Amino acid sequence: MQRIPLKLAQPGMVLAKEAVTSEGQVLCGAGTTLSQEILARLAKQEVLTLTVEGHPVSMPGEKTLPEKLKELDLRFSKVKDDPVLRALKTLIAEFWIIQEKGEDFLKNLKKGKAG
Repeated sequence: MQRIPLKLAQPGMVLAKEAVTSEGQVLCGAGTTLSQEILARLAKQEVLTLTVEGHPVSMPGEKTLPEKLKELDLRFSKVKDDPVLRALKTLIAEFWIIQEKGEDFLKNLKKGKAG
């Protein structure tokens, strides 16, 4: 899932979390497929950001998943013999993979089926 500015949202994207006003009023539920009409209504309600499924938008300065995983390896390289820190590194990597690609991808990756 990715949090993006409303102005970058496109019809066909699917909300991963509810779209809410600054006062917390729910305008659209998670799972809603965005249409041009919904986007216009959200703009009228001054919604600034949305959380959508997947990772559909490249944001300036944002690292790709492979870049983040390479940096994670580097950061944990001096403590690779510590089982607790190795487990922490694995949890962080799995979280990022789920965030970007979804839980099904991670399950398939562990089974050797993802590509």
